[in-house]
Amino acid sequence: MGKISVTALGGTREVGKSALLLEAGDTRVLLDYGMKLIPKEHPEFPPIPEKVDAVLLTHAHLDHSGSLPRLVSHGHDVPIYGIDITREYSELLLYDAIKVAKLKDHRIGYGPKEVRRTLNNFRPVEFNVPFRVGDLEVTAINAGHIPGSAMFHIKYDGTSVLYTGDFNTVPSRLMPPASIDDIPPVDILITESTYAKKEHPPRAKQELLLKEIVIETLKSGGTAIVAGFAIGRLLEVAMALRARGFKGRLFLDGMARKSTEITEYFSNRVRDADDLKLAVRTITSVRNWHMRKKITRRPNVVLTTSGMLEGGPVHYYMKERKEDENSTITLTGYQVDGTEGRRLIEEGKMEIEGEETWIMMKVNQLNFSAHASRSGILKLIRELKPESIMVVHGEDSEEFANELEDKMGMAAFSPELGEEVIF
Repeated sequence: MGKISVTALGGTREVGKSALLLEAGDTRVLLDYGMKLIPKEHPEFPPIPEKVDAVLLTHAHLDHSGSLPRLVSHGHDVPIYGIDITREYSELLLYDAIKVAKLKDHRIGYGPKEVRRTLNNFRPVEFNVPFRVGDLEVTAINAGHIPGSAMFHIKYDGTSVLYTGDFNTVPSRLMPPASIDDIPPVDILITESTYAKKEHPPRAKQELLLKEIVIETLKSGGTAIVAGFAIGRLLEVAMALRARGFKGRLFLDGMARKSTEITEYFSNRVRDADDLKLAVRTITSVRNWHMRKKITRRPNVVLTTSGMLEGGPVHYYMKERKEDENSTITLTGYQVDGTEGRRLIEEGKMEIEGEETWIMMKVNQLNFSAHASRSGILKLIRELKPESIMVVHGEDSEEFANELEDKMGMAAFSPELGEEVIF
């Protein structure tokens, strides 16, 4: 059996800047290469490796892709392997990262030129079709997280590794579950652990609550603002409302408009292309400021970014409706400590255009997470029965690894930042 080493460059006992360097034989590959967005501070980045032959990109979210242009800026013009739609989503998010960095005067170490070079390095791969990267045989397997999200199964000299990236074991309106049955035998499992200590509430109940909030808001004459992530989340919200019988019009604003166009084009990457098309028909894209002004003058439903209220069109709608107790703002995901979304929940106020603003609207928080819960992570582990488990991408990853070892008798650990693990 050949030696495999994995060095934790980032995203180990934290959520953000996922980056692992896997070395086997004469081949060195990066498993994701993301950035960590920190509210009100400069982003954090993993170190630049001296040598790298390729990148295996699980999906486009910036905590997994946001440092890729820094590679080319340091002379690493290497192939980036991922599912076709991941390239299009990455293009959207990387250019937006430059725009946001300029607005906030953040240093990210790259510009449009580096993003263009990065996009030129993409090499599309297909689920369940093995390909070679140097000494490695690699297979992408559906991860069920967002369209195009992949787990990577890596074989080298009789040893197999599975890197999950972000994954989900239950179906959503948008996505089928992770294809666990398609995974070949695994010796070493490298798993995310974002929700290793939590269970998500039943999705059906969250959908019904969302529909109830929207209908009650409209009945009372208010504007129903739903904030979510641009890729996947707001489209799933639209699909859920349609599936639950909501017949009204939905306005879609922010980066989610372009994301929805991409998803529609790659409709083979979602659970049900017909459901997707039906949902898209209920959506009206907000194209300009004139439309935004008209929307807030009468009862309407607006799905918009950003998901944690850090910026984007959601600020305009909230500024317009901030004193209206009949209007609602619904957050559809976790709110990181220090974000305006967390402040709104805890303090009832937030910063809009540089001003502290009290929000009189009703504030709701729902859980439309696209990550596996604790039971989902344990299901994957029990199905695969790996010899070793490396736990990453979670604030409780060390605690979870200790639990796997102490209570379940598994060889599990969570590496420290910069630590090299040799198998």
